[in-house]
Amino acid sequence: MRSRYRVALLAALTFAILDPAKSQTSSHPFTADETVQEALAANRDLQAARLSIEVARGGLLQAGRLENPELELTYADDFAFNAEGERTGSVGFSQSFPVTARLAREKDVASKDVAIAQAEILDFVRNLVAEVQSAFYSVRSLDEQLGVIRQLAASVREVEIATARRVEAAEASPAEVGLLRVERLRLEQDAQRLIRERGVASATLARLLGRDGLDGMTLVGDLDPGTMSMLQTDTTRVRPDLEAASRGIERADADRALSRTEVWDDWTVGLAYERERQVFDDPIGIQRDSFLSLGISVPLPLWNRQQGRTAAAEAELRRSRRSREALVLRIEEEVRAAEVRFRTLRYSVDAYAEEILPETTRTQSLLDRGYRQGLVGIADLLQAQRQYNESKAFYFELLGDLRQAAIELEAASGASPHLKSLSSPGGIAP
Repeated sequence: MRSRYRVALLAALTFAILDPAKSQTSSHPFTADETVQEALAANRDLQAARLSIEVARGGLLQAGRLENPELELTYADDFAFNAEGERTGSVGFSQSFPVTARLAREKDVASKDVAIAQAEILDFVRNLVAEVQSAFYSVRSLDEQLGVIRQLAASVREVEIATARRVEAAEASPAEVGLLRVERLRLEQDAQRLIRERGVASATLARLLGRDGLDGMTLVGDLDPGTMSMLQTDTTRVRPDLEAASRGIERADADRALSRTEVWDDWTVGLAYERERQVFDDPIGIQRDSFLSLGISVPLPLWNRQQGRTAAAEAELRRSRRSREALVLRIEEEVRAAEVRFRTLRYSVDAYAEEILPETTRTQSLLDRGYRQGLVGIADLLQAQRQYNESKAFYFELLGDLRQAAIELEAASGASPHLKSLSSPGGIAP
């Protein structure tokens, strides 16, 4: 009787260890889309990245403005010399004016900076969505694998209790109970490994969501993404990083045009009023004169014609074009690789679901029933249970890999529906 109680107690403790989710209080089941929405609202890195748009808009606000005018005040007196009372005072006003289209070119460059910042934020979102979904379904896959172990642990527990009863009735060997106990302990170790991996994936997801942890969250959602035709992969859509590269070419071209306008520096126009008091010998005496002057300062581009600035702008334009060409090839490679990975994993998942899993399930069920009837040995039963466990766990691992491939394909093609909602005006405002 004491042996039976000990077996039941150990089995209950095993079930508690293998079911850590039972100790958590779940307030609301979260889907993948809900976690992505939370990440878009609370992710710290995204909040910081969004401010780059404000930085670019500040540059646009500043671009194309005239230099501030200058007020010049001068006063001269002969008190340190003859002290005859002679003095001169003037008030001047000067303003620099561009004689080229420099201001318009500056605004053009700054507007391209804003467009680049917006595209880069969208690309940040593209990668963030993929990261959140990847972490989410990693947790879901591990939860399913833990579920398989819990199910098998319950089966081993039942067999262990039944075998302990048979030992008391002298119908089974104590060694069989020992083998079952070893199998249960092995399952505990497998469960602890999965729990550790789940903790790492949960920590990643919590960071992406801007949370301290996932307490109070229950993640729900089907691991199977379906067929490729069901995925939202709009191949006609331009990926945000490719859009940023295109805007980069436009920015480099605008900067080249700006460099050509900088050959001529601004001309300065000045207006001044001067009042003069002179002292002469008698009979002339004191003379007072007033002057109004107009001047213009024209810098001559003799020694510095911005040759280096223009050459650098030309090189940057060529670099931007080559970078975009390389990015196009890289995107095509990413999409093709993701498609191949998805197709092969889809085949493997379907093979497991249609052939391997039904066979292992049927075999395990037959051997379990045969052992209970005393027709099958414990070794055959444990082998069948282990095969079932490994097959079912690997199936969910494959499903997780298939979902990850679907996430990679969606990210590579830039077809996430979350990007579409953020592409509207004001969608990525800080």
